Amino acid sequence: MSRRAILIILAVLIGLILPVSAHAGDFGFKGWGPRVGLSSNPDQIVGGVQFDLGEFAKNVRFQPSAEIGFGDDVTTFAGNFMVSYYFPVQAKVTPYAGGEVSVVFYDFDKCDGRPHWACGGSDTEIGPAAVGGIEMKFSGKTRFLGELQIGFADLPDFKIVAGWIF
Repeated sequence: MSRRAILIILAVLIGLILPVSAHAGDFGFKGWGPRVGLSSNPDQIVGGVQFDLGEFAKNVRFQPSAEIGFGDDVTTFAGNFMVSYYFPVQAKVTPYAGGEVSVVFYDFDKCDGRPHWACGGSDTEIGPAAVGGIEMKFSGKTRFLGELQIGFADLPDFKIVAGWIF
C-alpha cells in the first residue's frame, strides 16, 4: 500500500475521532505503559507502548499503541488504533471488546535463500482486528490488562498481549 493511501486513512480516522472528542468530557491523556506478548503468523514476540486517551463516548475508550515484533524471519513495526467498549461492571476487573485498525510494516530477513538486499524484502499492510480483554485496577491509577486480538487481511492471525498503564 502506498504511503499516500496510509496518510489518507490516518487522516480519515483522526477526522472521525476529533469531532466526537470535542463533546466528550473525559477525552484526553489518561496514562501510558508497556505491552508485551506473542503473535501467530508471523510467530513473534512483540513489545511496545500503549496510550490511554480516555473516553470519547460513554464507556468507549481510544487506546492507540505501537509495537515491534521479532521472529519467524521477519521484523514487524505496527501502529494500532484501538477503540473498545468497557462494560460497566462494579468490580476491579472490567471486560472490554472492540476493534482496531493496524498499519504494519514487515521487514523480511530472508527471501527464498537470497540476502535481504537482493529481493527488496519489505511490505506494508493495513487491516482490522477484533479485540477483547480484561483490565484490572490496582491502587492509584495503575492498571493491568490481558488482551486477545484476532487479525484479518494480512495482519497476524492472533496476538495475546499483557500490558500495564500508569
